[in-house]
Amino acid sequence: MTNLTFQPVIVESNHFGRNETIASIRDAASFLLSGWPKKKASLYMEARVLCYEAQTGIASVEAARLIFVEAAIEADIYVKEVR
Repeated sequence: MTNLTFQPVIVESNHFGRNETIASIRDAASFLLSGWPKKKASLYMEARVLCYEAQTGIASVEAARLIFVEAAIEADIYVKEVR
């Protein structure tokens, strides 16, 4: 998978008290597949699709990042955008 980078986002990991920095499509896709909590709300699958589409050039990296952040918020995962 191509490592397409974007403005980092810090999310709460499955490990209590630990956070992960998500800074690329690869990071986001990996977190969606293996780090996401059991609660998979409606935007979860859309985020997975957009990560795949960004990796293949169909969607923009920024669109994938935005939906990832929205899905994380919807799933009650702590999100902090790094500026």
